[in-house]
Amino acid sequence: MKLSAAAGPIWREYGLNETQIFTILAECGFAYADYDFCPANLNAWLSADPVIWGRQVRSSLSDAGIKPLLAHVSGFNPFSDERTVEKAIICAGELGAENLVIPLAYAPDNTRREYEDCNLRYLERMLSTAEKADVVLLIEHSGSWLLPHYTHHALELNRMMERLARPERLKINLNVGHMGIAEIKPYTEIKLLGESIRSVDLSDNFGGMPLAVRPEREELGLAPMMGYIDYDRVMQGLSDVSYDGCFNLRMNMPRVFEKASPYHSKSPLRLMPSELTKRLYIWSRHITEHMLASYGCV
Repeated sequence: MKLSAAAGPIWREYGLNETQIFTILAECGFAYADYDFCPANLNAWLSADPVIWGRQVRSSLSDAGIKPLLAHVSGFNPFSDERTVEKAIICAGELGAENLVIPLAYAPDNTRREYEDCNLRYLERMLSTAEKADVVLLIEHSGSWLLPHYTHHALELNRMMERLARPERLKINLNVGHMGIAEIKPYTEIKLLGESIRSVDLSDNFGGMPLAVRPEREELGLAPMMGYIDYDRVMQGLSDVSYDGCFNLRMNMPRVFEKASPYHSKSPLRLMPSELTKRLYIWSRHITEHMLASYGCV
């Protein structure tokens, strides 16, 4: 079983470049990395020539001794950022990532039928780009206590998969943290999605947190088994559907307070020392490896 860690924006809090981030992930024992196409590194890839950019990043990965297992497009809404998502697909192909997790478009005031129809048209266009880039698109299994129209349950996802009928080019990325936020029962959801699941994002949280002072911080990104998510049922579900895809750690734990907070932006506790963050990633890798071994997912 392949296990990767996100080379995401959280590491850039320390002022590291991508080569340094890849090296740290390798030092933490990861053989694979998950690349983030996100607003935090927008200038690095959006304006670049995909071939030149892909060659440079592949070289950095190779120098660190790790491989690109998959990539994520994060922080964009295709209603207004469709061309950005399309560019990310092209860059992912040049990077050599076989799988790319993409967001679906969302609007809180849309009906579910409107929501489904606009996303089907969007996915049809993106599938054409993915075919040329030789990338498998993964619909992110997303959930939010605040945005119910952005909650994708298994029945809705299965319906979209059936209507598009492209199983060789379109799969599901199961985001365990998002299931926790939306308070979706993990075992039932996994059983319904079954063989459509191609990658699993691992993190933990305390659920929807409806009483949170700042509810937009609901996705805490704790390490697996440090929150309320029932990981026993998660692993049992994956075992029962004979899941044989990849697992990916996507944590935000080093960020204690958001930079935008007027109270904590300059707090000395806002960010843990980088050495402690490295230890956290090593510890989280061991925890995840134990979970996989306990359920025979090795």
